[in-house]
Amino acid sequence: MLRSKNPLILAFCSVVLALALFQFSENTADPDLWGHIIFGQHHLKTGVLAQTEPYSWTAEGHPWINHEVLSEAALGAVHFWGGGSGVLLLKIFVGLLAFWIALRVGAQGLQWPLRAVAWAFGAIAVVEISFGFAARPQIFTALAMVVQLWLLRRVHAGKTSWSWLLPVFFVLWINTHGGALAGIVLLWLTTVATTLHFLVCEKEKLSPWLDQSVTVKIVRSLWIASFLSTGALFLNPWGPGLVEWLIGSVLWLRPEIAEWNPTTLTWEHGTFFIVAFLTVFSFLFSKQKRSLWEMAFCGALMVLAFRSVRHTPLFCLAALALAPRHLADIVTRFSSSLPGGISKEAGVQKAGAVMLFLLAGAILVATVRLHKENPFTIEVPRKQYPVAAVQFIQKHALKGNLLVFFDWGEMALWELPECPPSIDGRLDTCYPRPLISEHWKFFNGQPVDPNILNLEKADLALLPSALAGAFTLKGMPGWEAVYVDDLAVVLVRGKDRFPTLAESKGPWMADDAAITGRVPFPEQNPRWPVK
Repeated sequence: MLRSKNPLILAFCSVVLALALFQFSENTADPDLWGHIIFGQHHLKTGVLAQTEPYSWTAEGHPWINHEVLSEAALGAVHFWGGGSGVLLLKIFVGLLAFWIALRVGAQGLQWPLRAVAWAFGAIAVVEISFGFAARPQIFTALAMVVQLWLLRRVHAGKTSWSWLLPVFFVLWINTHGGALAGIVLLWLTTVATTLHFLVCEKEKLSPWLDQSVTVKIVRSLWIASFLSTGALFLNPWGPGLVEWLIGSVLWLRPEIAEWNPTTLTWEHGTFFIVAFLTVFSFLFSKQKRSLWEMAFCGALMVLAFRSVRHTPLFCLAALALAPRHLADIVTRFSSSLPGGISKEAGVQKAGAVMLFLLAGAILVATVRLHKENPFTIEVPRKQYPVAAVQFIQKHALKGNLLVFFDWGEMALWELPECPPSIDGRLDTCYPRPLISEHWKFFNGQPVDPNILNLEKADLALLPSALAGAFTLKGMPGWEAVYVDDLAVVLVRGKDRFPTLAESKGPWMADDAAITGRVPFPEQNPRWPVK
């Protein structure tokens, strides 16, 4: 894609790639990262895949459908060999690879300078794409989706033998992340759309470069691939149970979790709306051949993106792969009405190239220095995670059943292995939904059903200090706050039961340093301490 020797073009591409690296190198730890590494390293070291929940005190023995086995194995392996730096490099690599594949598909058939349309589109889209690229299993679904698009493009170009890779591909995908369910829906949507296009449109409008026998072969191969790929979803440790659970989980509304809520027009997701507008504009006004399956694929992801924030990166990847060709056609037709243009004088182009190379360098410097204290590893911000509160619990050797905020549950699994949590980010993969609902009630300061969430069985609590449930718990008999900072509070039930706290009077009040700065992600998993 970078075969041009024009320094201005090389400089422009350097800026786009530097921006992509900047976006994908954001190194804040995801709330579930601790757990993914624990589970992945457990699989790798023992060769055993847990079928029931072994970590919590509220759901011990409950069936656990872990739909992220291969992705957790990958995260566990890179952490084992490279610590937080290995995890950061993995997520950057997956992000850049997904971006590159989408950009390559989007720029296919375009020559410079029109290819710049695809690169410019990518510079906008990557801002939203990177939103979904924390170190978490979802990044593998993003990569899988663009690989699926690439395969479908090849099949529609008449290379139908590539369709045989799709069932194998879905075996890997379903054991990596539950996003395979969306992938199979998109595959069926593509198959139906291609069939309708073949039946309704004239042959020359559908595929002017292919004869009818090849077009029939494309349709047939897609139907075969769709059936086989659907069957491939059942090739997982839980068989049909995993597919059934995934469908139920997708249909379960979770307004308490921000990324499952509808996408609203804000600065945070402004680039999504720009990409959505450009995509619709491109498909509407392009005079290039528009494939029904491409519009259906992109349109379905757009609907999902408006319905749920977590799908905006997937839509932007698909838009980057499918919209630039049509946008370039519009640019070509209307370029004559645009004022000026880039000067063809060598001196002007060299000056522009120098400025763009300097901009790329500045972006690379920002990649290392901006908002980071440990830029070459995953970081844990103290204002987001209860680092100081956890250190207090460790220092005073507090042990027992832990009542914990769900965003901090998997951090607790790692840092406090002798304090089984009440809940964590795995949610309905291993926790009964009634138990999850009772936790939301508790967090909101509402009465809970003791038959589902018995607070009398908890020994200590780690909660946000401003949480309504923390104030409610503090007012309950036997509960007392022993540590407080501006982010978190630690409470215990019966302080005299903890020898290290017996002599203390009142809670330890931490200063601003408790929530200031960022610490590197831990290198050693305490559950598997020897490397």
